Amino acid sequence: MRSFFSIFLFWLLIDIPLISWSFKNDDIIKANYLTDTSDTTIIYRKLQEINVYPQNNHKIISANQYARMIQKIRKVYPFAKEAALELQLYNEKFKTIDNSLLKKQYVKKVEKELFAKHENEIKHLTISEGRYLMLLIDRETGETSYELVKELKGSLPATFWQGIAKIFSNDLKEKYDPVNKDFMIEQIVLMIEKEKS
Repeated sequence: MRSFFSIFLFWLLIDIPLISWSFKNDDIIKANYLTDTSDTTIIYRKLQEINVYPQNNHKIISANQYARMIQKIRKVYPFAKEAALELQLYNEKFKTIDNSLLKKQYVKKVEKELFAKHENEIKHLTISEGRYLMLLIDRETGETSYELVKELKGSLPATFWQGIAKIFSNDLKEKYDPVNKDFMIEQIVLMIEKEKS
């Protein structure tokens, strides 16, 4: 029995191909298999990263609807990025102001500046583009539009604007959910970011 096992082990060791690895650059890895019959070279390549998303539980949209969705998100995504940067800058100064009257004056001044800067673009947004913008602002800042308005202007204006949003079938309190509800938006945003890099 031992002799059979040792013969089997000897045969197994002789028949295993020898492998030599060579690294040419970061993307290509070569493996040379040396067998008793011939030399074989197999080339391995690094693959691009692929984002995997959960299965869509909502209705599947048509290719035309998806193309329109991409177009709308491409339009509003730069606003969301800019809003996050501007909010960060304004918040730094806002936190240094101790007087509540001066805070209100500062918020009004910033409102006028932003309105003058973005009036034409924001006025011509559709309802769905406005919804995408709210969700993307939440994505970039980590706060819903309702929370931002409440933080800067108070509860009463936040409630007022929430009522206006409800009239147009929107919700300022809606949280951005990149995994389930808003996975298609997240997929499009990642695609846009990848194109820019």
